Amino acid sequence: MDQVTQLDQQIAELQAKRQEIITSQRTKAAEEIRAVIRQYGFSAQELGLGTHKTKTAVSREAKYANPQNPAQTWAGGKGKRPNWVRAHLERGGRLEDLLIKR
Repeated sequence: MDQVTQLDQQIAELQAKRQEIITSQRTKAAEEIRAVIRQYGFSAQELGLGTHKTKTAVSREAKYANPQNPAQTWAGGKGKRPNWVRAHLERGGRLEDLLIKR
């Protein structure tokens, strides 16, 4: 068992040394990179940094229109129904009545 314990200790020491080397190399590389960025005046945007892309809503084609104001449209599906759709339904209208005729 002593040999296994010794090997485990050597492995731990080598892993610690490995991490020290990696940290040192990363620190040196970061300093060099910052120096080049300052030298050439790069912005974060030019380097592709800080411009996190977010999911954008996919706009869908309108399926329903307000008969009193055709500029008010709704694609249907997800989310709350617009007030004009709810009002139409509360008055006894049907959703099919609001379909855009193509």
